[in-house]
Amino acid sequence: MPKRILPFALLGLLACQQQPATTPVATALPATTETVQTASAALSDVSNSAASGLSTSELKFLKEYNVASLIAKEPDDHEIMNGFYGPDHYRIEFAMLKVRQDSVNPAHYFVQGKNRYKKVVTPFSGEIMLTQLTNQPKMTVPKGEKGKGWRKYVDEQNQLNAYVALGKFTFTEAAGHKGAGTFSGDVIVEFLVSEEGELSAFCRNRQFNSRGGEILFDGKWTNPDTQQQKAVVWVSNIMSFRQDVFAKFTIGERDPDFNPKYAKLGWNTYWQNDEWWAEPGALKAEASAEAGIQATELASTDSL
Repeated sequence: MPKRILPFALLGLLACQQQPATTPVATALPATTETVQTASAALSDVSNSAASGLSTSELKFLKEYNVASLIAKEPDDHEIMNGFYGPDHYRIEFAMLKVRQDSVNPAHYFVQGKNRYKKVVTPFSGEIMLTQLTNQPKMTVPKGEKGKGWRKYVDEQNQLNAYVALGKFTFTEAAGHKGAGTFSGDVIVEFLVSEEGELSAFCRNRQFNSRGGEILFDGKWTNPDTQQQKAVVWVSNIMSFRQDVFAKFTIGERDPDFNPKYAKLGWNTYWQNDEWWAEPGALKAEASAEAGIQATELASTDSL
């Protein structure tokens, strides 16, 4: 799929533009030094070819506002990333289970997770290297809208501290699993930094960058033996994603859902929270804990 990246001006001295948070960001790490070195220990082509290219102030910004928490799946949340894979654009799911920022280079992240394609679950691991950091493009009043309410809303959105980080990723599926290969391509992380210093995924203008997907991975899957490649794209917010694969992909205004005609491509199970990414032992422990809670609640009710 084509990239939607504009040649924005660099942020420059982000540390000066963004006021210090009144409360520390939960994922923030200790202050970094002025010199940023390349992380050691046999890094992939992502790390070696994209030696960041970010300024010292931008690296400091990423050190203070670590976007790993935006990419990673929340442990107690069923929300995962969804997208389209292969020539038929069949649904593929990604659970980013562990995302860790490099302690040496804050633009570099280590990732572990699992993906599911046609009921087949495959573990993977890899890296992300962020290479650009810019302000998000301004929002404009939608065509045909002229009310003061719209103008006020757009002005408020454009006052927010909204950023976009661009980079590269490589995720290699675990050897020994049928059809294991490597996903690689471009990554876009759009986010908001609140006045309190808290981060949240946020796309201000759906015409550009993640196109409403907020966190977007766009690239290809490669078979290591045959070098066969398949296109793939996935995002964290599939309901707002302005994808150009299917016409009328979602339907309904107030309570949108997936168009029934795409159910055969895997979208009929979107609302099923089966936790396919969890280890069998973890699921058993969770079920046991839930049963214990229910038993305690029942006993408390009986004693009344």
